[in-house]
Amino acid sequence: MFRSDEASKVSVESPYIATIGRAEAPRARTPGPDIAVEPVPDLASQFELDEPEIWISRAGRRNLREKLIAGLVGIKFAVRGDSSFFAHAYRALLVFLTAGMIGVPPIGWCLLVIGLGLVLIAELAHSAVDTLARAIGDPDEPKLRVARDIAAAAVLVAVVISAAISITVLTIKLGDYLGWWERLPIDMH
Repeated sequence: MFRSDEASKVSVESPYIATIGRAEAPRARTPGPDIAVEPVPDLASQFELDEPEIWISRAGRRNLREKLIAGLVGIKFAVRGDSSFFAHAYRALLVFLTAGMIGVPPIGWCLLVIGLGLVLIAELAHSAVDTLARAIGDPDEPKLRVARDIAAAAVLVAVVISAAISITVLTIKLGDYLGWWERLPIDMH
């Protein structure tokens, strides 16, 4: 019997599998009372395996034009199927108009565009999960509901990050425009 406080020894000899036994002084490689030896089953005779098909590297792949068309069709379905895209577009338009009016520098525009892109990507993923859940069956089934809730959480996180970026960029530039930073004892530039 094997005990955990004793060292163990495993002996494997082809075509046999040896199980773990108690470690003793080295001895010849013959099965003893501490080593149970079982023959290895011949799996090849139990299963008939077909020859693998020839793999073609271009099978089922799309070229650049087909990928672009599929992406644009996906955006069309997502925008038509979910009204939250219009809400995000409305908020983005307000942020971009404000940024243009107060003269946000190029790095600020880059951050604003990244924030908007993050929200749109999360919203597209949410729309894909939601569409898939509706195609599979009842979208309110508990497991599908969890997947839809996780996708909605991704949108929420993206919106919070985008809002933080927008507020920071606009506040810094608005502070420059209104002279808020000139009154501070530290140099903000």
